[in-house]
Amino acid sequence: MPIFPRKTYLDHNATTPVAPEVRKAMAAVLKGRGGNASSLHTAGREARGVVEEARREVAALLGCEPERIFFTSGGTEANNSVIRGVLAAQGGGHVITSKIEHESVLAACREAQALGATATYLPAGPDGLVRVEDVRAAVRRDTALISVMHANNETGAVQPVREIAAVAREAGIPFHTDAVQTFGKIPTRVDELGCEFLSLSAHKINGPKGCGALYWRGGTRWSPLVAGGTQERELRGGTEGVHQLAGLGAACRLAAARLGTEQPRLAGLRERLLAGLRQVFPDVRINEAPADRQMPGTVSAEFPGRSGLRLLAGLDCYEVAVSIGSACTADRIEPSHVLLGMGRSEEAALATIRISMGSTTVAADVDYFLAVLAKVLEGDPAGFAYLDPQHLTEERLRSDRTFLVDLRWPYERMLAPSISGAMLWSHIGFERYFKKIPRDKEVVLMCSTGIFSLGAGYRLARAGHPAVRVVYGGYAAWRAANPGLFERLRPGGA
Repeated sequence: MPIFPRKTYLDHNATTPVAPEVRKAMAAVLKGRGGNASSLHTAGREARGVVEEARREVAALLGCEPERIFFTSGGTEANNSVIRGVLAAQGGGHVITSKIEHESVLAACREAQALGATATYLPAGPDGLVRVEDVRAAVRRDTALISVMHANNETGAVQPVREIAAVAREAGIPFHTDAVQTFGKIPTRVDELGCEFLSLSAHKINGPKGCGALYWRGGTRWSPLVAGGTQERELRGGTEGVHQLAGLGAACRLAAARLGTEQPRLAGLRERLLAGLRQVFPDVRINEAPADRQMPGTVSAEFPGRSGLRLLAGLDCYEVAVSIGSACTADRIEPSHVLLGMGRSEEAALATIRISMGSTTVAADVDYFLAVLAKVLEGDPAGFAYLDPQHLTEERLRSDRTFLVDLRWPYERMLAPSISGAMLWSHIGFERYFKKIPRDKEVVLMCSTGIFSLGAGYRLARAGHPAVRVVYGGYAAWRAANPGLFERLRPGGA
């Protein structure tokens, strides 16, 4: 039975489509509210009104006073502001966090450690939950901050933040929670959570990218991360992006309106998805928390014996967008730190994909995803294969039967020149090059890490090319496996 392409976006935990109402609110401000919100003239006062209205909308969802809200460029800045700001104001100290936090929290903690602070990284259990008793046991006399996310972006496990906040309160330690994945989706009223700080981002609730906020109860000193202006009561310098804040305010209004109905709807879609996954691949393993602590829009699915990256590439060929938690380095794929932090093996982590649903997801999206997944699980397209970087030899590169394509970004080619004779193309819209690719040659695709070229290679092989090879690990791995070869291949080389 043929599968007719249907654009299916199932990566809402990464970002969400901007809602029409949000676009309209932003367009209105761009058209008629062009003043600087710090200016004293009428145009500036009009812009200030937009900013303060957005502040009130955010505060309404958090159940706090508007003056407790400080706007940032997003969750990453808000997380850094708290961790680095609190430790800087206290002259260092000890921070408690978890191994499953967003990279912005982990990186901020590492940065603080480099400046003399100390940190404890707690594991999560197989259910993705951080244990309250582990937090209590980690408290020290010099602990300056506890930071544990509200819900995990990969598994959807809702952490016991109320209980952790109680531990922090008993010890007189400020508690921060990264609520980027929960704000506007489940209740995040700060008095109920018991937090001193809370981070949020607009683009997770159908708002614009580059816009977020930080809640501060007001009981803990912290040093501004961005200095140089009196905006946000001198706690975050920089001219406000008025149109972005208008978008955040509109997104908050939409989220508030659907707060009671969206989660049950997504729970039904999740059950439909899980039932289908078990039918398509009976050995699938779901990384999840107990039902009362699980975000219904998120499914972390492990396919034992399969590559999550290859599943992602195959799904993308059918215009289905999902994600993997794994990251690419110079010469290998790094497994998800979240799954490793839960005690999962590297092999299991590399076999996992994340499907995340949101306000635009409907049952037809789930059904199409399952149909495509069944097709992708049948295996790689005919004609496709990985190429070990050590097998991309001088003889192969100089052969008339090799058609080499460099899919790296232009800046990457500036930093490390391409191999002589390679086609300097882009993986974006790669289909436009298909007619230029000879069918009687072996096509060798290379990007920096092997990830972009994998997706391009899948598409080319699915289009019928009989010999597509993707360099595993990409350009960096090839250079490392063949020292001196690049120099010999350059014009005028030996």
